[in-house]
Amino acid sequence: MPASADTDVLRDAMRLFITAQRKYLHDGGTPPQGRMLVTLLRRGTVTQAEFGRCLGLEKSWVSRSVDKLVQQGWVLRNTLESDRRSVQLQLTEAGKLAAREVEARMNAHAHGVLQTLPEDSRERLIAALRELRDALQEQADNT
Repeated sequence: MPASADTDVLRDAMRLFITAQRKYLHDGGTPPQGRMLVTLLRRGTVTQAEFGRCLGLEKSWVSRSVDKLVQQGWVLRNTLESDRRSVQLQLTEAGKLAAREVEARMNAHAHGVLQTLPEDSRERLIAALRELRDALQEQADNT
């Protein structure tokens, strides 16, 4: 399917927004570490395998990255008693603080972007973004 003006606008907007958001992820170490911290904050305690699946990352990459988060004192890795091969991840208090700080900066940035729009445009955009999010989630759930 050839690119159209609509698809170009969507892709450009997403690229610009994600590029800007990465700046705030640096405050949690590297951008991937910041993303991992915020994901753990939102999801709570998860197994390392679930965590890798939700991030869409390779098992070995997740393991090395979690090692770094553990070394920084942001994540605890616990072996499950019911399945000694499974490892459960949870944020430490320092990890929760770091994740909340990263998320607050990302939210402030997103809020600032939205505030540049007139109120009626902002409301329509938020409604459209909810529909887009739901469609993308449904697509992800079905793959």
